[in-house]
Amino acid sequence: MKYTAFFTSLFIFGLSIPAQACPSGDPKSTVYIRRDDNRCEGIKQRNSDRGLRLISFATIGINSYPNTLTLKIPSIANAKPDVRVQSLGKNYILDNVSLTSNNSLFVFSWNPFILNQAQILPTSLRALADVNLDSQVVYVPVILERTSGQYQFVFYTPGRAKFTTVQIRRNGKVIHTTPRNNFQGGEVVFNWDGRNIPAGRYELYVIAEQEQIGRSPEKITKQIAFEHNPNWLR
Repeated sequence: MKYTAFFTSLFIFGLSIPAQACPSGDPKSTVYIRRDDNRCEGIKQRNSDRGLRLISFATIGINSYPNTLTLKIPSIANAKPDVRVQSLGKNYILDNVSLTSNNSLFVFSWNPFILNQAQILPTSLRALADVNLDSQVVYVPVILERTSGQYQFVFYTPGRAKFTTVQIRRNGKVIHTTPRNNFQGGEVVFNWDGRNIPAGRYELYVIAEQEQIGRSPEKITKQIAFEHNPNWLR
């Protein structure tokens, strides 16, 4: 009985220890490690990409890196978001960040040492943040340093895809459409200026045809809920 109690206590103790999000290492290196005990950041080899996925919903207003880089995420229902900043070309990732609450925003600031060392251009950065509200994933725009005056939605497709339907909807009503009828591979960017559109919950509705070797294109449908406020673009 004593041994059973001992191993049970050991098992519970093990569960109570949080798993390390990323390894520790030399902060002068550019590899993906835990840095300043507030983020995981660096160059990390990606797994093979499959399917078609949203990799960025952001507004980015920088041409060069300041001494300290700041991202801001609007607070929705006071739910702390999951956020990732990345640059696919250089396999750069920033995640597991320690966000702080500042009025109606979640904020995080960091030194762009890795970005500069790896020669990652600001225009290549992609950022994505989401919260879980009533069992629904809702995306919230990431404001990197300052707004550019429009949102940038970026999809990644490892094989070429044709976006036959790209719509922004609210309550089923289409308020913006921008299809792409030519096949594209890699990152596919869609911009939307919502400065004159009322605040609220919107949906990005996408139908794409992704090429497949030796087979007909695969039809993919995406319904992505996101939050918008025109003040976030001003």
